[in-house]
Amino acid sequence: MSSVIPYIFMTMREQIKIYHWQTLSYPRHVATNDLVTKLDASIDQFVEVYISKYGRPQFTGKTSTIKLHNYKDSEMTKFVQDAVSWLQNDLPQKLKKTDTELLNIRDTIATDLNQTLYLFTLNK
Repeated sequence: MSSVIPYIFMTMREQIKIYHWQTLSYPRHVATNDLVTKLDASIDQFVEVYISKYGRPQFTGKTSTIKLHNYKDSEMTKFVQDAVSWLQNDLPQKLKKTDTELLNIRDTIATDLNQTLYLFTLNK
């Protein structure tokens, strides 16, 4: 099993958590806390189903280290938008068309990210 998908999910989750701690905006702090809670459940479910189909990942090379950034509000908005784009465009290319259960979990994650983008707009 490739470790790229779990690596991207872990990077996504950890980057959002770091931002949650660093933001000075209380609404964004709350929104990202709720998002991380949802991501924990959805990512865990996705990776466990993925492992059941493709085997356990081995983290080596690039996937053995997660690089995190200190994002400002506008940068985090772009990060979340890019995460949605990866889920919608790149992830399906790494799965089989018959992996509908994984695509359904992916849809849940994309929904949670998009809802967070909406909540970010309430900060203005």
